[in-house]
Amino acid sequence: MKANIALMVSVLACIFAYLYDPKTCRSCVRALLKYVNGGYDQNAGSSNVKVFTREELSKYKGEDGGDVYLALLGSVYDVTKGKRHYGPGGGYSFFSGIDGSAAYVTGEFNEKGLVDDISNLSNQEILGLEEWKSFYEKDYKFVGLVEGSFYDKDGGTLDMMKIFNKKLESAKLEKNLIDNDKEKFPPCNSEWSQNKGGRVWCSTKSGGIARDWAGVPRMYFTAGGSKPRCACVRTRGPPSYDMKSQSHKDRGDLDNPNLNLYPNCHADSDSCPLPKS
Repeated sequence: MKANIALMVSVLACIFAYLYDPKTCRSCVRALLKYVNGGYDQNAGSSNVKVFTREELSKYKGEDGGDVYLALLGSVYDVTKGKRHYGPGGGYSFFSGIDGSAAYVTGEFNEKGLVDDISNLSNQEILGLEEWKSFYEKDYKFVGLVEGSFYDKDGGTLDMMKIFNKKLESAKLEKNLIDNDKEKFPPCNSEWSQNKGGRVWCSTKSGGIARDWAGVPRMYFTAGGSKPRCACVRTRGPPSYDMKSQSHKDRGDLDNPNLNLYPNCHADSDSCPLPKS
């Protein structure tokens, strides 16, 4: 949804640019094409961005004092300044000279795992790749594209880039839903000791969520979850699904059907012992 809105805004901006200055319009359209094609111009390889073949890229491993390049999601970065990490004998030398995108998040640093096929990665792993991409764009120099799963020999985007962008949009949406859920039902504090066993409790800052209420611990069952997590639940005010309600029971989210009381714990207690397994 956000991506569609951004695209509409960009199109309108190009229309206004044309009315104002045709030269500005050309720049705007070029930027729009880059957005649609995953961040790069469809014709970038033939104009101002070098497109490496896999064989060419494989020569940049820092051997004999040479430069070190690596590729991530089809983009090539000069990581020579990090040669002690990426060059011969470095802890990440297996990334040099190739696009091993999948391995950045799977940890499979072998021939099978160091590939540019990201189609089977989970949403969480896709977010991890986006973080790696931001890291390289910030700390290293972009020097071109590599012909492979993401771009063709002319720098045009291939289906793998479209798969990545689609997965990334889905991953960000999923993350927003999880973050919103944690705002409504913040994770509990927890501790465990061999003598006393485990316990969970609520405070005005648990699970990294600061708020003006502490709540009480409950077992929170989510759709698709194999087991419940501990959530701190509001005990006053309207329920989260209808915060504007004027005719509520002033019980917060206590009546949510996805919540269960911990065994051997009083309903009003802000601390509960964990059941022994």
